[in-house]
Order: sequence, then C-alpha cells, then structure tokens
Amino acid sequence: MSNIYGKFFLLSQWIVRKIYPSYRVQIHEKVKDPVVYISHHQNLFNPFVIYLWFPKSLRTWILHVFLDRKMCFRQYVDYTFTKRFGMNRTIAKICAYPVSFIISALLKSGKGIPVYRESRKILETFRLSVEALKRGESIAIYPTIDYTNTSNEAKDMYEGYLFIEKYYFKETGKHVHFVPLYVSKNNRLIISDEPIAFQEGEDFSSGQKRIGEYMKNKLQELAKQCGDIE
Repeated sequence: MSNIYGKFFLLSQWIVRKIYPSYRVQIHEKVKDPVVYISHHQNLFNPFVIYLWFPKSLRTWILHVFLDRKMCFRQYVDYTFTKRFGMNRTIAKICAYPVSFIISALLKSGKGIPVYRESRKILETFRLSVEALKRGESIAIYPTIDYTNTSNEAKDMYEGYLFIEKYYFKETGKHVHFVPLYVSKNNRLIISDEPIAFQEGEDFSSGQKRIGEYMKNKLQELAKQCGDIE
C-alpha cells in the first residue's frame, strides 16, 4: 500500500517526529493488509501516537466536525475549550479560530474518514470504509465509550464499527479482519495481536459480541504483557 497522506500531514508528521519520542512497532505476523485496527482512545493519546509512528498509512475514523473548518470551530467553542477546559467563551473563540484551520486541514490531509454519530449519514462512513478496504487501505478506529479516560486498562467500547463487516462482505464476499492495537507509553511501543474475523454463516449479533469481547480481552492482555497493568 502506497502512502496516501497529503503534503501538509506528511510535513507536520516529519516535524513532530523530530521532537517527540519515537515508538517501536510490532505487528503480528498474521496481519495482512487491508485490516481494521481497533485501539483505545485514551483522550487522544493513542490516535496521536499511531498517526505519528505507524509505518503505514491508515484511514482513521474521525468525528466529522473535525474535518470541517466551521464545525470544528463551533466544537471547540461550544464544548472542548469551554466545557472541558473551562475557558471564557471570548477567549475560547480567539483560540479556536486558528486551531480550527490547522486541525481540519491536518485531518483532511491525513485522509480521515468522517464519522456521523446518531445519524443516517453513518452509512457514508461505512461506504468510505469499504471503498478504502477494497483499495487495500487499512483503517484505524478508536471506539472507547469514555474517550477522555486515560487508563491503560481496556474500557467499554462501542461495537457499531463491526457493521463494516456487513457492507464489505456484501460487496466482496470476503470477511473483514479486525486487529487489536495497543499503545504502551512506558515501553514506547505500538503492538498488535492476531486478527479476528466473522465466521462463515455466523449470525451477525453473535459475531459482533464475540469479536467485541475478543478486542477488549486482547487489549487488556497486551497491556499486561507490556507491564502497564497488573
């Protein structure tokens, strides 16, 4: 798979790599592109490190507001800077204006896939994901429910991302391979476990539950393997 990132993203990645600690990457030998990597969010830490140090291009699922400059601005003013960080609204607007230009441009250059929560437009998310997989591009998803949690432990995750399987299988007759991907800050390591997929003839709800549990358990195991939790 060739590099799919835009020039702005690649330049930003090159600059940040000069100043941010490097991470080793260990991907299980059974992982073959294209796959869907599943990881914790950890309050942006994991997406940041994986975007920065993963050796191959990834199409990351990103909340759609961050891919549009005006919506990004409103998100920072109405929620991130005011409700989360406690900023005065006027100060929040001053800070959000330049940041919204940079973030939206960076994530679009990073080929993010927009995620539309609680909307029928989520079908567009799945369509773009299937097209990416068909082109041989791998995807990264961070479905942690409490995305602000910074714990190394596997927390509850949404399982809706597994609907990619339905659309991909309908178009290709093949199953999607999902891969747990863990980031260890203490070891400066990005590490995966074996891929998992739906089984032939398996009921979707059963497979969804099985794979969802597999992801949570494997991420927990990787955290223990890295010595990040007991």
